[in-house]
Amino acid sequence: MRTCPHLFLFSLFLLAAPVLVGCAPMPPEPVDLEAVKAALMEADRTWSKTAGDAAAFVAFTAEGAHFLNPEAPEAVGKEQIGEAVSKMFSAPGLELQWRASSAEVSGSGDLGYTLGTFELTVNDAEGNPVTREGKYVTIWRKQMDGSWKVVADAPNFNSPAPAHEE
Repeated sequence: MRTCPHLFLFSLFLLAAPVLVGCAPMPPEPVDLEAVKAALMEADRTWSKTAGDAAAFVAFTAEGAHFLNPEAPEAVGKEQIGEAVSKMFSAPGLELQWRASSAEVSGSGDLGYTLGTFELTVNDAEGNPVTREGKYVTIWRKQMDGSWKVVADAPNFNSPAPAHEE
């Protein structure tokens, strides 16, 4: 019995078709950007509650994160950020509060930033509290577990430091 080569090829195609279709890339799921922005704002609010606790503060940072604090060298990575934050949090009279005012996210929903304001109070050399206000931008990356981690933080003051009296 002779088999038709076209029938053989057609049969082979029918067997392979489901596999080939199954390998086709699926379109990405649509991202609810408003929900992602809300989650990012919540991450920033939760992070703001760690002021004064260096370990909790650093837990919100990604590996290799960059901190560009004013009047200080850049801190890169959890270890350097931890050292810088521990030093800042140990300043006499320290009070730090910040609040995000807005968030933006990428179309894929895995990268975003928050903008906000902060108020920092520390004691001067005579022990008097000195308060300075500022603003910040924080860049966040969504992690594989769905959490948000800081990859870069850049606060700056609204005005120069007060002059020290001699």
